Amino acid sequence: MPRFYRNGFLLAALTSTIISAQAFATEYNLLDVYNLALKNDAQLAAAQADKMASLEGSVQARSALLPQIAVTGQSQYNKTSFELTGAPDDKYNSNSWGASLNQPLFNLPSWFGYDAAKFQSAKAELDFAVQQQDLILRVADAYFKVLKAEDSLITAQAQEKAVKQQLDQARERYKVGLIPETDVLEAKASYDSARVGRIDAENGVAVSYEALRTITNKQITDIGKLNKKMPILRPSPTSSEEWVGSALKNSLQLASVREGLNAADSNIKAKKSGHAPTVDAFVSYQDSNTHSANDRTGGGNKATVAGVKFTLPLFAGGATSSQVRQATYQFESAQQSYDNALRQVSSGTRNLHRTINSDVAKVDARCQGIVSSESALKATQSGYEVGTRNITDVLNAQNSLFSAQSNYLNARYDYIVNTLTLKQTVGTLSPKDLTDLNGWIVASEEISIPAKCRAK
Repeated sequence: MPRFYRNGFLLAALTSTIISAQAFATEYNLLDVYNLALKNDAQLAAAQADKMASLEGSVQARSALLPQIAVTGQSQYNKTSFELTGAPDDKYNSNSWGASLNQPLFNLPSWFGYDAAKFQSAKAELDFAVQQQDLILRVADAYFKVLKAEDSLITAQAQEKAVKQQLDQARERYKVGLIPETDVLEAKASYDSARVGRIDAENGVAVSYEALRTITNKQITDIGKLNKKMPILRPSPTSSEEWVGSALKNSLQLASVREGLNAADSNIKAKKSGHAPTVDAFVSYQDSNTHSANDRTGGGNKATVAGVKFTLPLFAGGATSSQVRQATYQFESAQQSYDNALRQVSSGTRNLHRTINSDVAKVDARCQGIVSSESALKATQSGYEVGTRNITDVLNAQNSLFSAQSNYLNARYDYIVNTLTLKQTVGTLSPKDLTDLNGWIVASEEISIPAKCRAK
């Protein structure tokens, strides 16, 4: 038997996907990337600025309930001409200054407006917390997309190498008359396709790293790998309704919408209070003096006024009634948004719970798929060596094994991201989840398939 006919040469090429990662001198783990994102992510920074701007709304609304103090001053030059009497022009300066204090005693629109502003501030805090959770998920998603792309590249490189070996051996066999030229052409077509797959995979790696750069604003070229021994477990508790109950209680998105509903309710009360009277206490002081050119003695006045002012709005052209109707429609919109959020959180939680259970089963099935594909390849290769199978059968079996390996690794990454998404939906996602996950990130991990997923 020729040397290029030795048993297992294709399997040896296929298992070259068990390749150690490159040197990791500049390697970043999951927490490193997250910490960089905390400092540099533009989306989170914009959310924080939005939150701070919204918080100022409650300060401004509260100011309408506090004393209003003002100081005024005025100085002017006056010139009076007496053309009919012939008297000399009178030129003089007049100066005045004053101070006033106004304290609302009874102002329902301002009180309810302040309540609405406080609810809006609480909503802003929750919205920012949602963005903080979203950053955790975006970092994890981008990180594992890089790992997925790197795994795909290593698989594509190994596939290209294996198909090239198959092509070389097909050419050698053709030269000695063991196979027809069509087998060589089949192998050449498969090799060209493998090259395209490797080129696409290289681009995929570059694109995935660019996504990390967008979040961290730093050029990252190497990251820690996932230990493939990380267990794939079903979510606990096992009941989806328990997860839904937790989501309805803890979901930050739902809490934010609820605060918006409360703000809309207070806004209705504020607009309805536009028909109510207002009462204000006030104190003012005025000091004025005049220095006339014709009256050297000059003169001045000082006045102090204090009192309580009562105002009862009677008619404002229909504006108050219109504002009440507008606020009512806005409340109805907020109520519908809250009902919709309730449904979305409930259905989203159930769907994610089902998806994760499906992911767990899928990982196990993908594992068994690798075993089956390796066994099928061995059988096909043996048949090819004795002439009962052709090269197309071998190439198809080889591609099936590569696809099974890639699908298995991708299923693990999907499980991780979906698990984090479920926690975000429930409202429990925190940096600790990344810390726990980072414990399975290793500096130099082989992109390996567990022993249980390999044919004996």
